Amino acid sequence: PVLVIASSTEQTSSLCASIRADGTIPSDEVQRFTEFDEQGRSLKEEWATIVEDSTKRLGGAKDSRCRVTVTDRFGGRGHDFQVVDKENNTNGGMLVIATSIPDEREWIQWKGRTARQDRPGQYYVVLNKKAAPFSLPEHAKLAAKIQKMAAGHPDDQIEELLAVADAGIGKQLAAFKVEQLAGEKLNELIEKYYAEKPRVIDDPWPSQAHNETDKKLRSFLTDHVNESPAEIVKLAKEVMKIELAPIAGGKSTWFL
Repeated sequence: PVLVIASSTEQTSSLCASIRADGTIPSDEVQRFTEFDEQGRSLKEEWATIVEDSTKRLGGAKDSRCRVTVTDRFGGRGHDFQVVDKENNTNGGMLVIATSIPDEREWIQWKGRTARQDRPGQYYVVLNKKAAPFSLPEHAKLAAKIQKMAAGHPDDQIEELLAVADAGIGKQLAAFKVEQLAGEKLNELIEKYYAEKPRVIDDPWPSQAHNETDKKLRSFLTDHVNESPAEIVKLAKEVMKIELAPIAGGKSTWFL
């Protein structure tokens, strides 16, 4: 049995269609395993059947084979692919083909699909050198570095790619923290604005008394949504004449 783990639902559909169109494997022996179908309908009622069928033997004694299951990250974790067939296990067990490198925790889940209950398993990693992370300017030399490591243990290449993936996640979290702090500052501006210019629910809208400054606030929120937290504090004072709390060492209350 073969499990191909794509990087996204879109890539899952593309790979599934390409494998079927190739003709090497009968199209009805290539199955798509995702949380939802292409119309957004939940496939919950089919999950167990797809997982069970993925390891069933097809054909007869002379043309024995198993299905190819194409999935995304949904299928790469939390599903028990039971390879109990003796001939399958004699020939290496389930083959997992990964088309991207996720964070280390996700990778452990993917690799765990290859061998269950002390049965054998194998995996391949097939990456596109024109896609991330290789395509990113900061990783321009990564592909060459990975190729040079081919002479060593294959896991060394994986460890290097996992380190790159984890570093990327760290950058995303740092960016998220800044984005959230900026949002907090915009919320603080709104709260202080309406504290200075209160109105009751039955007041007419637009506000006759505050229409001009209301429009200025709406423009401010639209024009400066992507500014840094410090810049929002500065502009709030200059444009809206509202003093926001200073950024205390860039710290903010946020949750993961």
